[in-house]
Amino acid sequence: MKARSLFQTLKECAGEDYSQEFVASTGWFKRFKERFQMNNVRVTGEAASADEEGARKFVDSLDEIITQEGYEAEQIFNVDEMGLFLKRMPTCTYIHKKAKSLPGLKVLKDRLTLLLGGHIAGFKRKPFLIYHSENPRAFKNVNKHTLPIYYRSNAKAWMTQALFEDWFLNCFIPQVREYCLERGIPFKILLILENAPGHPPHLADLHPDVKVVFLPPNTTPLIQPMDQSSIAAFKANYLQTTFAQAIAAIDTDPELSLRDFWKQYNIYMCIKNIATAWETVTEKCMNGIWKKCVKHYVNAFTGFDGEHELEKVREKILKVAIDLSLECEVEYVEELRDQESGELTNEEQIHHK
Repeated sequence: MKARSLFQTLKECAGEDYSQEFVASTGWFKRFKERFQMNNVRVTGEAASADEEGARKFVDSLDEIITQEGYEAEQIFNVDEMGLFLKRMPTCTYIHKKAKSLPGLKVLKDRLTLLLGGHIAGFKRKPFLIYHSENPRAFKNVNKHTLPIYYRSNAKAWMTQALFEDWFLNCFIPQVREYCLERGIPFKILLILENAPGHPPHLADLHPDVKVVFLPPNTTPLIQPMDQSSIAAFKANYLQTTFAQAIAAIDTDPELSLRDFWKQYNIYMCIKNIATAWETVTEKCMNGIWKKCVKHYVNAFTGFDGEHELEKVREKILKVAIDLSLECEVEYVEELRDQESGELTNEEQIHHK
């Protein structure tokens, strides 16, 4: 089914003149597996059945760790990766549909990876960003050390174990140590991670004061804190911020079109909008995402309705979209939800080479 879906996406990109139909026999699938050495494919995460029993057992065992080892809310962290297209717009908008006809405008292809997270009490750590260029043209006269994110690069703009270890040792530990020192909190950290290929299994051995706990397979959609609305809220805030920036630019220069704005939109502008969008994610949101994962501090939550938070941002997005004369419908939110899991869409998989 996925192969058929990918073929359909490629066919639509090729245009109406492409008439070939998709045919995949058992023999084709066997040769495909042999070519890419896919002997025994195991589907995990959202693509597989969520393991509710495994999630329940993990929550119980995590509560024992927190209670027995005396972790405070400010010492318990979770992070998660997400993909972000710099110039992604709702697929129902006119400019998205016409993007492939605009010379030099690659709305879908310019992709980056973000690592976002924080602790139970609501602290948001500085985002870790991976882009395909080490020194983008937009960074001319810009000191990368002054950026509101940690900046790294590789050809695929994708998280690797080496980059994750770099983040852990050179970004996460120094920032959290400074945070604890400023607030008089013992530097004894519990980091909860998804068991993903880009997360080194030996991470727990790299620092004596940081305990790393991996979520069981197939439990991410159930109990991964950052998957419980905060990433969706960030993406909605990013889109709202970018739309508002487009309106401001067009108001300043009436001769500037939305297409012109996208052509000049670059990674440096994107980074500033990421910082704004991440800052807009509330402490209440960062508190509430933990309610399915931990029991020890749940009574301290003031309450969080993730759907209500998204609804408020959704209304703002639709308003600014109308101001930009975009054909953007409420169905965009469903598209946003589909992106929460971190699974690549057809377009992302086609361009992620």
